[in-house]
Amino acid sequence: MYIPDAAQKLMASAVAGCMLVTGGTLKPGKEISSGSIIDYAVEECIDADLNQRCTTPFKVNADQCYNIKWSTDGAVSHTTVEARDAGSHKIVFYRDTDGEWNPEKGELVYLDFKPKIWKTGNDTVEYTVSTC
Repeated sequence: MYIPDAAQKLMASAVAGCMLVTGGTLKPGKEISSGSIIDYAVEECIDADLNQRCTTPFKVNADQCYNIKWSTDGAVSHTTVEARDAGSHKIVFYRDTDGEWNPEKGELVYLDFKPKIWKTGNDTVEYTVSTC
């Protein structure tokens, strides 16, 4: 289970506040979230070894398109992306390959990257989320 710390909650609130003040629409190509995490082979955002396996939550808007790109460092690997509601942890979007996402509603989400090849996992995933 993902439990954000105080700094993450503060950042999420600030982002949400900025989105409300600016009307919620972002410029095309603006990077929203990026980084490097370990895939979701162990289905916890922070595993027993304190490895981060989910992205930091970020705000999405219903009237905005998002472009999600990722690559996995394994020799033979294929990961899919799951966008999850940060509160309920329910999957709100799933994708097999890089591409666009148009959220049905504005919400705070995080991403996890599930390995899809048997006996693989625990690979590093580089990802970027930007506006379309």
